[in-house]
Amino acid sequence: MPTRILNVPARHPLNRLSDAIKGRLVAAQGNTFEVEFSSSADLCSPVLSDLKIAINTPRLLRDQPATDLGDRTAKDLMAFFSGLLTQNKIPAQAISLHAANLCHRVQLLRAFDQPDRVVEETCEKVAEVVKGFPTAVEHIRRGRNPGDVLDPYILGAAQLLMCSGDFEHTISATVAHKVLMIIECLLGHLHEDVIGAMRGNVRAPVPRGADQETLDPQTNPFPGADIVQPPLISGRPLRFHQVKSKTGSAKGGDGRRLGMQLAQLQKRYGGEAYYDALIGNTLRGHRSMAGVQRAAPSVVVLVGESAFRELTGSAVGPQLLLRLYQSAFDVAAKQTGFCLADIVATIYSAFRQRADELGEGFLEAVLHDAIYGVPEEQDSRYFLRSRPRKGSGSAADG
Repeated sequence: MPTRILNVPARHPLNRLSDAIKGRLVAAQGNTFEVEFSSSADLCSPVLSDLKIAINTPRLLRDQPATDLGDRTAKDLMAFFSGLLTQNKIPAQAISLHAANLCHRVQLLRAFDQPDRVVEETCEKVAEVVKGFPTAVEHIRRGRNPGDVLDPYILGAAQLLMCSGDFEHTISATVAHKVLMIIECLLGHLHEDVIGAMRGNVRAPVPRGADQETLDPQTNPFPGADIVQPPLISGRPLRFHQVKSKTGSAKGGDGRRLGMQLAQLQKRYGGEAYYDALIGNTLRGHRSMAGVQRAAPSVVVLVGESAFRELTGSAVGPQLLLRLYQSAFDVAAKQTGFCLADIVATIYSAFRQRADELGEGFLEAVLHDAIYGVPEEQDSRYFLRSRPRKGSGSAADG
């Protein structure tokens, strides 16, 4: 029997999608927090079991909705569990650690129906990205693009304006900056995947095929959407979300393009469309809101807490995301063993050796390697002539 999306008519366009996508949408409709946990006691029980903590839960939790416990802040959860552990005669020296673990577990279960799987998958993605962190001097001297060399003038400014003339500290700041840029890119993708794995959400399939902009029910059913929220109850609309890390994440012209795509989704499937920026507390200065709304006036633009409420269905959505990241990053850090201090020491030593080879100072050596080269590769009048034309081959190519 074909899979059918709940809470929409049988002939709705969602029911014409592939069984694989429909299966994910139906699963999201069934894994909501309210469906799995009917009371705070129901939530507390697996949390205590998972952490192997044998204590009695208060009777009043049986009469409270699960959200009464699940939507508490980390501070309130810590206080609640500290009091509960104290009442159950847990040794005082263990209360803080147990309360923190219980708090983490509650928030993970509030957000995900399979938190351990999501943590594991996130760890794998993070560990793969950590492999690209700079670990040797060549990763600092030159980027992936042959022309992307270390700028000696920026380095000189950092050395004197930030690091009191200390070149090793300057190298530390340079490596840290490069790492932070990689992390920023990583988080942009992680936000889509992790929030897409939260209860009631579906990560939209990555577009396939040559045309990745046009809606196609089979290869590209949700262009412009990162996350799809199927209707969880009758009468609640289908929702599409385009997610950005912050209000300035979109490149120039992206606003109009994404607005048009979201409008296209609404035209085919109905429902509501949102353009969300996670980090920020005001729409003032939003770089792409105007472009989105000019192309699609019906799209709702959200930022910060308001965006998290729609994406997570929880008053503590930002903490739910943070909790998952804390768990995943902690495991990934232990697996990868990347240590900034050790890497900086290795790279600084290589810069010092290069300066000694040239008989120059640190900055002069960086300047030498960043500026000097083969003249024929620095002057377009010669460089373009020396490059082989497209379609042409050497005599040896036959």
